[in-house]
Parts: sequence; structure tokens; C-alpha cells
Amino acid sequence: MKVGIVGDATRTVAWEKHLRPHGIVSEVNLVPTVSDLGSVDACLILDNSESNLDTLLETVQNGYSCFLISKQPADIPKLEKIHRAAKESGVKVQFSHWPSLAPATQWMMDEIHRPHFLHISRYITRSTLVDPVNEFRNIWIDELGLCIKWIDSGIHHIEAQASWLDAKNPISTHLFIRFDNGSTASIIIYVSSQENRHQRLAISKTEVLDCNVPTQTIRTGRLNDGGHLFFGKQIFDPAQAAEKAALLFLKSVQMNSETPYSSYDAIQLAKQIQKVDQRLELFS
Repeated sequence: MKVGIVGDATRTVAWEKHLRPHGIVSEVNLVPTVSDLGSVDACLILDNSESNLDTLLETVQNGYSCFLISKQPADIPKLEKIHRAAKESGVKVQFSHWPSLAPATQWMMDEIHRPHFLHISRYITRSTLVDPVNEFRNIWIDELGLCIKWIDSGIHHIEAQASWLDAKNPISTHLFIRFDNGSTASIIIYVSSQENRHQRLAISKTEVLDCNVPTQTIRTGRLNDGGHLFFGKQIFDPAQAAEKAALLFLKSVQMNSETPYSSYDAIQLAKQIQKVDQRLELFS
């Protein structure tokens, strides 16, 4: 496959390194704009600008399968246009929702297809936040997207509460989601911790998966033949997340299958972001 990477020189070179190990990639073209893509089978767009969805729409309409690498978009009308355009053009679209694309998460989602309980906690030291307001928002959006994607059911009800010292200093947020299939999920974010911790806990009727997100290490708990809880371990390399995400996208294009985080997934998340924002405004 010929793959184009659109973006500034520094980032495109870094992403080229993620593509090179894959045998299905025969050629990589690094270009500054989508108009320079030429004849490629798929492209990666590295764009965090406010107009990135417009760029993505134009690229999809021109018949390119695209992997948009950016923060999670929340513009529902534009996402719906992209979704329709992709269907009409017969191309694939993938968004860089890293919680869903991480190697450990992919394994967990294969192991438990629809957990009946998800709990996500993330504790962050203040010194690691450059832009606390936007980073705080992006963090809970990412985790909400994982819950929606993984449990894959309609949402019956969402409760949301956030704590701020003032308009520039968020402290914590707590989301509780009840799904139509009876599953529940809770998300706790705290951005003034003494240490960084990030855990995702998924439970089904037969097993427990406890993921240390920074190390991509999963503690697995299952009942053995004697009825005792037995623990094992799965370890994944965090450094391979981008490389694996690119491979998932290219395989979807090659096999003409749905991408692991598609325009449909992005639309569902954007709709729930809107509802969470309404709840947060109600109780602020």
C-alpha cells in the first residue's frame, strides 16, 4: 500500500517511523497539505487545528481513506457530513481515540466484549498540565468515549459532577453512566494529585481485568476449576501504541472492514459530550 502522511515535517517524520515496520506498506509520502497527496491508498492527517474536520471532509470527498490524528472532535453536524461522505465514497475513516486503540485495550475488548461494569480512575499531578482547562476536558472525553465504545449499548442515564476552584482551575469530575443493557460505568478524574495514577477496571460474569494504563499491564482474574480466584498477567508495550493504531487502520482499508474507531463512534461520543456538558452546566 502507498500511504500519505499530511502535516508538519517533524510530526510526519515521526509517524513515518511508525509505518515503516509494516509489511503492507510499500511507500510513504510526506506532504504538507492534502492537495499534495497524489495517488495513495490511504492517508494519515496530523491536524489539531479548528478546521481539521473541514480538511478531513474534503479529503474523504476526494476518495481517500483517512486516519485523523487529533484531539476528539465534538462537532456533530460536521461529523455526520464526514460519515455520509465516507459511505458515499466507499472509504474508511478512523479517529485517534487512543484509549480504544491502545494495545492493552484492544486485548481487553476482545477478552470481554461487553463488560457489565467499568470503572476508570485517573489521578494527575498538577505540574504535568500545561493547559489545565482544555486538558481536563479532553481527559474525561477520552474515557467517556472508551466506555461508550466498549459497552456498545444505548445510554439510559448519565450523571455528571465537576469541581472547580475558579474558571481556570478544575479539580475533579465524576461521571456515572447507566446503559440500556444494564451495564454501568464510572469515571473519576482528579487533577491535583501527588502522583500520577491511571487504572481501568472491567468486570464480566466470569472474569476481572485490571489495567495499569501507563505501563499497559493487565492483571486478569478468573475462577479456576476449584472455584478459587486465580490471577494472571498480560503485558503490552506502550511505545507501540501509535504503530499498532496505524496498522489497525491500514488493515481496515485493505480488508474493507470497519475501522476500530470510526466516524460512527465519533458521532456517538459527540452526542454524549453534549449531554454531559448540559448536566455539568445544570449543577455548576
